[in-house]
Amino acid sequence: MIIIAAAAAATAGLCAWLITRSVYLSRISALENMHQKEMESTEKLAAQAQDNYERALKEMKETVTASVAAETQKLLKEREAELSKGNQTNMEGILKPLKESIESMQKAMKDNETSHVETTAKLSKQLEQAVKEMTEKTSDVGKKADTLSEALTGRPKVQGCFGENFLNDILVREGLKEGEQYTREAANADKSRPDFVFHFKDGMDEKDLIVDSKVSLTAYVEFMNADSEEERSTALDRHVKSVRKHIDELSGKEYTKKTSKSFADYVLMFMPMEMAYRTALTADPMLWQDAYRKNVLIVTEQTIIPFLKIMNLTWNKYRHDTRIQEITVAAQNMVDRVADFYTQYIELGKKISAVGAAYNSGVTKLRPEGRSITTSATQVIELGAKLSKGKELKVPEPIAGIEDVR
Repeated sequence: MIIIAAAAAATAGLCAWLITRSVYLSRISALENMHQKEMESTEKLAAQAQDNYERALKEMKETVTASVAAETQKLLKEREAELSKGNQTNMEGILKPLKESIESMQKAMKDNETSHVETTAKLSKQLEQAVKEMTEKTSDVGKKADTLSEALTGRPKVQGCFGENFLNDILVREGLKEGEQYTREAANADKSRPDFVFHFKDGMDEKDLIVDSKVSLTAYVEFMNADSEEERSTALDRHVKSVRKHIDELSGKEYTKKTSKSFADYVLMFMPMEMAYRTALTADPMLWQDAYRKNVLIVTEQTIIPFLKIMNLTWNKYRHDTRIQEITVAAQNMVDRVADFYTQYIELGKKISAVGAAYNSGVTKLRPEGRSITTSATQVIELGAKLSKGKELKVPEPIAGIEDVR
């Protein structure tokens, strides 16, 4: 009985233990499930938190980057504006005088060009007017010859002076200046004296053209006044021979070989009486060609005008080119002076900096510290010395931006 009772008690105890264990295991399983769910929930929350963190961090980075970029851009623009304004102010101070000088130079060059064009047009108009006047005067040459015949015939010296003065009047009328554009009776090295030397301008060089006046009127007047055909023929023959004699004499002087500035290989033989020349040329058609082969070019009051116009044009061009050179030199001098000013101003800045440094060094030595003179003066005042009325020991302020030199 005792054994049965003990077995029953053991069985009951075992059952109770099994039941308890079962309950315990159930609870453990429930707790494990709960813990698993909590872990899964925690992981989800952690993942969500990580996502939220990364999203917030990204947004913050973008915000900060945009803000920094905007601020940087703003600062750069402000700095750029300050630098631009400062540079503009400095450059305006330097370039304004230079700009004004260049504008003045450009205006001078433009005015000079306008003047040159106007002068050329004026000369062209004068040439047309001169040709017209010469054409009108040609018809009157015969009358002039008749009027002067009594005074000129038989007097070679008078004829020579007449021819020279006649040509000189033409030169004056054309506005040419004696001593500059032409010379009268200038002596050569061999003492020969051509009536005129025309001075042309070839760039900056000068070229000379010899002009000699030759008047053949004696035989021509006899030809015009002859009563018979025989007398006219004889007088005409002597007139042609007189003209050819002048050609040979002028050719024999070889004026072009006596100067290194010859404008051409020929000289001009000026015949003031157009009809006298035309009469000789009609009687001897080869007269002009033979003269030219001997380096003598026959000209009259009409045909010498183009030479004078050309001479005037070369001088106008020379004056124009000279003025351009002067403007160029002036511009170069101006630029050089600006460069010199920069150099001097830089040196002045260095000297000012050196003076400022020396000044600041002196200010340092005046400070009431150590063994400065201010310290000594203060000690004397403390011993009973007094400052005069209106006097004070005040250390001056140093110049800002310059380091103290100790």
